[in-house]
Amino acid sequence: YDDYEGLVDEINEAVGTTLGDAFQVAVGAEDPGGQPLANNKWINMVLQELYVRMSTVGVVIGISIAFVVLVLSTRNLLAASISVLSIACALVTVIGITVAMGWELGSSEAICLMTLTGFAVDYVVHLSHSYMESTSHSPLERTHDALRDMGISVFWGMLTSFVAALALASCQLQFLSKFGYFFLLTITFAYLWALLFLMPLLATVGPRSSPADGRAVPHTPYNSNTTSRKVPDATEVA
Repeated sequence: YDDYEGLVDEINEAVGTTLGDAFQVAVGAEDPGGQPLANNKWINMVLQELYVRMSTVGVVIGISIAFVVLVLSTRNLLAASISVLSIACALVTVIGITVAMGWELGSSEAICLMTLTGFAVDYVVHLSHSYMESTSHSPLERTHDALRDMGISVFWGMLTSFVAALALASCQLQFLSKFGYFFLLTITFAYLWALLFLMPLLATVGPRSSPADGRAVPHTPYNSNTTSRKVPDATEVA
């Protein structure tokens, strides 16, 4: 296809605009009268190129917007970069599974790919923002705080979306069914990557807190009988 497209471009450049532009026509079977019937092979090739371009542009724009949102919510480039890496890993996992299932890139798949980033960013932005809001000093303690404060909310948000995606995937309309499967895979793996990759990575190399006086905020042991950790005041810090 690409070779013939190059040949057509050369012909159009050599002939000029007097006779109009040449174009490709794929000829397949013949009708009962012996006349060739045109088929849609070349049209499918053009559509495939369009679908690939749409999907790529949509994913890149989605990840770029997600990065801006994460930078604004966390106010830290390291945390935002780690979060975007988690989103990208989730998207690659979903795309790999759909390819393994034998799905081909069509209009439905292209639209789904363009919207996946919006679904994948939900859990990541909540956990990373909660991590940055923690008053603890070490990355491990801040990860514990984030999971304690937002873990249950993120879990129930994932579960309700999972049930909704199951209902959508059971539809008989192909577009709704495929969108439901994409939604189901995206929220599942976005949650798993956020919980099992993002949080351990933040606990290992995540940013530390920086008090105004340059000293670390003292660690206050967490009491399981209370609902919140006591934040030391200025007198206690001094």
